[in-house]
Amino acid sequence: MTFEEFEKYLLSETCFLNHDVSIIDQKQRQHYVNLISNNVDFSEYQGLMSKHLAEGVVTIKIEQMEQHWTHDDRTIHVFYSPKNGPTFPEHSDYTDVMIECKDGVKWMEVEGKEISLNPGETLFIPRRTFHKALNYEKALMASHGIGDTASLERIH
Repeated sequence: MTFEEFEKYLLSETCFLNHDVSIIDQKQRQHYVNLISNNVDFSEYQGLMSKHLAEGVVTIKIEQMEQHWTHDDRTIHVFYSPKNGPTFPEHSDYTDVMIECKDGVKWMEVEGKEISLNPGETLFIPRRTFHKALNYEKALMASHGIGDTASLERIH
């Protein structure tokens, strides 16, 4: 998936209807955009997401991408980060995680060490290992929650 393919998919009705889409703001808070409780219709969603893409100040996250890539053994979230875009604080996950760079250059910090990934490259992060994204450059990445069957059962 390239930047252009991501933007096209993000603005599609398929994405709006089938995925949880959120933004991460400058204060590292996540805000869901298209939940039913937000009363956002498709045209409002398209306008809001187009604005976020144009401004380039928030990170955009699409969840449930395992449906798009037909994986049944993991969860997949895609993150579109502008240069110097916001990110989650350092954290660890309860499952193994594989970070896959889709476009741009993705920088990660894993246990204090900075690592860069180019398109097609992956990084394996064992469960309970502290890490965070470093958005030094515009990047598109997929985060695979390996074996996250509990979440899969909950959302499907």
